[in-house]
Amino acid sequence: MKNKWGKLTAVLEKMLIMYQAIFELSLQKREVLVRSNVPELETIMKQEENICFEVTRLEKIRKSIMQELAAIYDITDSNVTLSQLVEMADQDEIGNCKNVEQDLTSIIFKISEVNNVNKELVEQGLLMVNYSLNLLAQSAVDPTYHPNEKASFSVPGKSLFDSKA
Repeated sequence: MKNKWGKLTAVLEKMLIMYQAIFELSLQKREVLVRSNVPELETIMKQEENICFEVTRLEKIRKSIMQELAAIYDITDSNVTLSQLVEMADQDEIGNCKNVEQDLTSIIFKISEVNNVNKELVEQGLLMVNYSLNLLAQSAVDPTYHPNEKASFSVPGKSLFDSKA
């Protein structure tokens, strides 16, 4: 049984490393969003995607080990939590599993905070893009109502593209 707890701890430690990498990438993403560097943002997102695939793989292993431990402790709940398992186990069996769980909880909370800031930066960027597009659209179209009630269809004076470039 101690072997299963050791395997679970090892998987959780690997997950912790992955989540720490995601946290670092989230911090880098914040800087990139402030600078509006789209190519670098794409690079970071690809790195995050690769890490997320690894986290998903580790999560499947974690669930499998936890189900095995639940069966050993006669827990029938299919959504057993680590906290439930720790309560059932002897302290010498779980090793540093509880510490790793606390570290995981902490890093996930930090990621959530950084991602909320990144979300706000993206939303502000989108607002600026929409504002700019609206300004461009308004400068290219004449008003449709004229005081003398005659429809006037004139070609806009400004072009969207600079022909000298």
